[in-house]
Amino acid sequence: MKISLNWIKDYVNLDGINIRDIWNKFTMATAEVDDIIEIGKDINKVVVAKIVKVTPHPDSQKLTIVQVDTGAGIVQSVCGAPNVGENTYIPFAKIGGSIKKVAEVRKSIISGVESNGIICSAAEIGISDNHEGVLILEGTYTPGADIRQVIEIDDIVAEIDNKSLTNRPDLWGHYGIARELAALFKKPLKSMEVATLAESNGLSALDVKIEDSEKCYRYSGLVIGNIKVKLTPLKMQVRLYYCGMRSISPIVDLTNYLMLEVGQPMHAFDRRFTKKIVVASTTQSEKFITLDGLERDIPPNVLMIYNQEKPVALAGIMGGADSEVSPDTDAIVLESANFEGSLIRKSSTKIGLRTEASARFEKMLDPNLTVVAIKRFVKLLQDMQPDIKLVSSLTDRYPVQLKPITITVDKAYIDRYIGNIIDHATVVSILKSLEFGVKQAGDLFTVSVPSFRSTKDITMKVDIIEEITRIYGYDNIKPQTIDIALKSLNYNEELLDNNKIKEILAEKFAYNELNSYVWYDHTVNASLGLKPESKVRILNPHSKDMDTLRNSIAPIMFGFALKNAKIYDKINIFEIGSVFSAANEKSQSAQFKNLCILTGDKLRDEDSLFYELKGIATYLFQLIKKVEPHFTDDEAINAGWIHPTKATSISYSGQNLGYISVVHPQVKQRIDKKLNLAVLELNLSALKTIKERSIKYDEPSKYPEVNLDFSFLVDRDVSFARIDSHISEYQNDLLRGYKFLYLFTGKGLPDEQKSMTFRLKIGSSDKTLANDEIEIFTKDFLDFMESQGYKLR
Repeated sequence: MKISLNWIKDYVNLDGINIRDIWNKFTMATAEVDDIIEIGKDINKVVVAKIVKVTPHPDSQKLTIVQVDTGAGIVQSVCGAPNVGENTYIPFAKIGGSIKKVAEVRKSIISGVESNGIICSAAEIGISDNHEGVLILEGTYTPGADIRQVIEIDDIVAEIDNKSLTNRPDLWGHYGIARELAALFKKPLKSMEVATLAESNGLSALDVKIEDSEKCYRYSGLVIGNIKVKLTPLKMQVRLYYCGMRSISPIVDLTNYLMLEVGQPMHAFDRRFTKKIVVASTTQSEKFITLDGLERDIPPNVLMIYNQEKPVALAGIMGGADSEVSPDTDAIVLESANFEGSLIRKSSTKIGLRTEASARFEKMLDPNLTVVAIKRFVKLLQDMQPDIKLVSSLTDRYPVQLKPITITVDKAYIDRYIGNIIDHATVVSILKSLEFGVKQAGDLFTVSVPSFRSTKDITMKVDIIEEITRIYGYDNIKPQTIDIALKSLNYNEELLDNNKIKEILAEKFAYNELNSYVWYDHTVNASLGLKPESKVRILNPHSKDMDTLRNSIAPIMFGFALKNAKIYDKINIFEIGSVFSAANEKSQSAQFKNLCILTGDKLRDEDSLFYELKGIATYLFQLIKKVEPHFTDDEAINAGWIHPTKATSISYSGQNLGYISVVHPQVKQRIDKKLNLAVLELNLSALKTIKERSIKYDEPSKYPEVNLDFSFLVDRDVSFARIDSHISEYQNDLLRGYKFLYLFTGKGLPDEQKSMTFRLKIGSSDKTLANDEIEIFTKDFLDFMESQGYKLR
């Protein structure tokens, strides 16, 4: 949001205070100022001049030769603007001066004619984007006067971070910012000049009906006629432009000006097309053309403003094209309303239309602003045209009254948070400077919250503490050690386990972590031929293609693989994130944490990728719970990306915890037919429920142990679980343990067979093993494995 310092100074005198100090203090106490922009410094030697004579250029139909009175004599200038005319006053850049895009104005020859300065457009002096013609200054002036005496060219504009003002709807206008600065610098705040509307007393009221009072808290309106003004005052145009808005027409400019000044969005309807105002919510989908000329689909339950039965505006968002103010409009219905904030937010999101008005309404504005804004509007319009007519009385429908908030706080409570450094008088002075009502009875303060702070900001005692401390100055409070009992820290075991898993996957296995959205992208899933089943829908999605919360992370991982397959030959990625499940679309959903790992390689085969993930799963179970998972071929999850034969489910003690699978050939083909892929998905929430096995320690032998590697030739359909179970049955006093080393398929082996290598560790607690003992163990183990049907390679 852009804030003009010239505008602020209408209400608080900040003369003598360094500009940087003003906004630094505002940042420290109130909201973050992103940038400070000094406007007008590049405009020099520009004066008010009078055009005394205009003659055609002899060699150009588009150019004219203009004689200009600069106050210091008549000078000649060549101009290409279509609207130059004699006896008009214009801004004129003299030789040696500077304007926008011209660092130095110099004498020049244009199509053979000497030109000694530039007749300026509004864009050339930086007060508008309009460069189609010369800026004509209305009124009579003394030639030679500095243009700054006529136009507020010099200004300092502060850009304030909107996010830091989310809880402060009172600061979404210049008057609110001025009130804040007045409190910070202990300066008086000037009152806003408003019209009394006395002449409207006794007139008939505007016909207003609020059908949905749960969404429309207040609706104020006034009919104004005999409007003849055709030009917005230059001062108002400049301020609007400096704050990011363009001038459109006097009435529209006034509504925008009031929105930027007091924070209250307003709307003006052409009286000819607006006879009766009805505020109601849509009951079915409707088509509606907004002021920007676009036809929009309006869903049910969106608050609209109707002229009887015909819609004329999206409440709190944008008006309609059919009732907009036009150049020949001479009477308007002025709307100033207050709506329920979350409704405006939801409606603008559904429709896909966010405006300056909706950004303010969704912050929960003070409903008392509606009448103030109308009175201010009339005052400014009367300044532009004194003979306007009020055609109706001020109509004010206020079905949802704002309840006053009173908070009681004692000095002991204040001292507890701040320390005994602020006296009673200072507390009262600070709160009153912010327009809080304060009644003091000894150490007890009864604080009445002003309406502009009570819609969503000040609700409890600690809020009063914040108001006192930020105005007093956080830098003025000396930090003190808090006298408080220390308590042991309760660790979040789930977070610790997740961090441990991330660290292992990144450092030990060289996988890259992803962080994705928790909803499916139907467009990506369709490109992969996937239709994941999830019953959890989002009511107000960002996009129709992203309206379903995921029940598996795998499809999202495939989307990342699709983006990267053309760039990389190897992909190792993982994510720990939320997934959701529900029995049906109307039942309550449950949320879980899943781990999903995807590995892809154009050089390694599918089997090696599958067993790599199997080893990772086993390692993680051992790391987190000190247990061994069970792998079962016949319980693999039923999903479109699961391979029909190369998949296994992961379980423990009968509880299904996840799966490992080579990616289905059809999905692989859509990603990259050369990229072999395997995926692991594990329910970490379910894993958390497994009781961690206690570790039993055996005293290690002081004698060396021996590792023996055995490679067995087996059929391709023999699973690891099968051979592992057989090895585990082997009993021998020398055996200290075993593990799977690697799988080999390819050259040198029969087509239907594979080689699986295991490492056995043997040793003794009493002595170093002799060669004959190792040979006896080797023969005994091989005899056992042969009896089980396994042949040594």
